[in-house]
Amino acid sequence: MKSGRAISNLKSLMKRLAFRVGLCGLCVLIQMPLTALAQTEQSSAERKTITTPTLRENVYRSLSDAQEKAEANQSVEAIAILDRLQNRGGLNSYEAAMMWRFYASIYYSQDNYDDAIQAYQSLLNQSDLPKALETEALYSLGQLYFVREDYKGAIEQLERWFEVVTNPTPKAYYFLAQAYYQTGAFDRALKPIQRAVDIVEKQGKVPREDWYMLLRAIHFEQNDYAAMARVLEILVKHYPKKSYWVQLSGIYGELKQEDKRLSALEIAYRQNLLDEENELITLAQLLLRAEVPYKAARVLEKGMKDGIIKEDKDNLRLLSNAWTMAQEAEKTLPTLIQAAKISDTGELDVRLGQTYYQLDQWEQAVTSFRRGLNKGAPDQADNAYLLLGLSLYNLDRLDDAIDTFRQATKYDDSRDEARRWIEYLEKEKERREQLAQSILELESD
Repeated sequence: MKSGRAISNLKSLMKRLAFRVGLCGLCVLIQMPLTALAQTEQSSAERKTITTPTLRENVYRSLSDAQEKAEANQSVEAIAILDRLQNRGGLNSYEAAMMWRFYASIYYSQDNYDDAIQAYQSLLNQSDLPKALETEALYSLGQLYFVREDYKGAIEQLERWFEVVTNPTPKAYYFLAQAYYQTGAFDRALKPIQRAVDIVEKQGKVPREDWYMLLRAIHFEQNDYAAMARVLEILVKHYPKKSYWVQLSGIYGELKQEDKRLSALEIAYRQNLLDEENELITLAQLLLRAEVPYKAARVLEKGMKDGIIKEDKDNLRLLSNAWTMAQEAEKTLPTLIQAAKISDTGELDVRLGQTYYQLDQWEQAVTSFRRGLNKGAPDQADNAYLLLGLSLYNLDRLDDAIDTFRQATKYDDSRDEARRWIEYLEKEKERREQLAQSILELESD
């Protein structure tokens, strides 16, 4: 993750909230009862009550006048009113805190981060602060230090903030994790971002995409590819994008999980997400390694036809090899058919189904896989159910394909891949139903 983008986003957010939090919030606090009470937790058994000094009428009027000027975009005049209030002296701690809070808000609206920080520090130096003012100042300071790329300063203020709040929000945990990430303290960053994600997921909601992106980036920096794969699996489920599918395929490669690597890239291909030469070449090479040469040849041929894959010497040689291997597969059919007929077990029927699958002969593949599974092929059942499901999908029999993939989820080696196909096919069914409904509505009009 780039610090520039994070800072830009934070600046934008703080700009939008500067007056809503700094000015309107002041209006609420100014209108508080003249005696306010704040509690700080002393122990689990007792609490200490702090009496906050009163806000006097003349100070209230000065702050109200400054607020009017600020809301009218007359920041210079608003600061002049606050300067006169400060020079007059005699302010109690609560009045001074309110004044410094107003200074900070105006300074931030002017992009004057240094003075905004000083104002918040002056606010925190006041005694007997209401808890709301203290927590707001600490959090705002954390944001300001982050904007200045002083990540250690941001962490210090945020850690202080966490000590005084009762129920930190998930967004606050994410903010702290960002600051730790920017300092390179990846181990320290992991706990708060994981906490943010866990809180939202326990609420039955889906965390924001950039939260998962930060979690993914931390795992990458820690070289924890297994954890990174788990995050990417969530990203392709909730935020399906080409980049996540390609990254997931690459991580499976790092983990030496070649079947999953191929599956992830093939799903992306079926969704028309692969549009670069290296991606299509990688998919073709993986299909060849998986002994599916016919599909590899079709991928290469279509890529060349679409102008994505160059028709150079190396790519044409790869296509030639794929077609050669596919023809060899076709020649094995008569022998396999004869051998499968006389076999008592289903292994040869499954191999026959795989050969039909390579040749895109889906109906024959379905028949052979089902016959092999009925005869019994325990060592090949997981892969047989996956390929049977894919054959049914290619025949556009989506319900049968989903049922077959559910059978594949009973096996450890095929469970994750089968679940991803189930999710994809259920979404495809829903898309088709919505399209059909739209067509009916148009025809009825």
